[in-house]
Amino acid sequence: MDGQVLTFRLMGVNNQNFVMRDEQTGTWWQQVTGEALVGPLAGKRLEPVRFDEVSYAIWRGEHPDTLVLEPVADKADQYLPEDWDDGMDYPLPAGLVPDGEWEPRRIVVGVIANDVAKAYPLDVLRAQNPVADWVGDTPVLISLAADGRSIRAFDRRVDEMVLEMYAKPDMDPPVFVDGQTGSEWNFAGLATAGPLQGRELEPVRPLKDYWFDWKQHNPDTRIYTAGAPR
Repeated sequence: MDGQVLTFRLMGVNNQNFVMRDEQTGTWWQQVTGEALVGPLAGKRLEPVRFDEVSYAIWRGEHPDTLVLEPVADKADQYLPEDWDDGMDYPLPAGLVPDGEWEPRRIVVGVIANDVAKAYPLDVLRAQNPVADWVGDTPVLISLAADGRSIRAFDRRVDEMVLEMYAKPDMDPPVFVDGQTGSEWNFAGLATAGPLQGRELEPVRPLKDYWFDWKQHNPDTRIYTAGAPR
């Protein structure tokens, strides 16, 4: 931030959202937005970086020389199980319960493109996978792997073309074919065969979040309803 490298530690939770404190200035930061809430840097905002939420198998297949952060073997009894929060009922302040369409804790995948926000219910994405849609004037492709959790999104434009993308059946990780050229695209957005071989789709950052939290930080968000299953 402004040339200074900050070191963060967990400070607490604000409405089920991680809050961190930097050791250099004592400023408190909101995880979901990167905004400084309290302290000398209040009002500043961290620059987001691209991240992936995919299975290790997918990641390792694309990055065979990757480094892994391993658990500490003799501290195993101090780690919480993956389902540690199952069944916990966190009360929501009334002011955070959005009016209208969806249950507050419905899991959505939020996408922001050119300052336009749109929310996609995760269960709908799983049922309609992949989804080709528009976020404002940006054509996007949103796809899940077979595990129903690994997710990626891309801008479907190549040069002046807006590609119509179709998933090949029974492929994991997913493989897509575009309707314009018949080129094949892998789950990383790279064309691996066909006239567009070697071209890459621009990634769009998808964020899994509770509906109430996404709506709180993106009050003007649009919502995906096209083709919702009965």
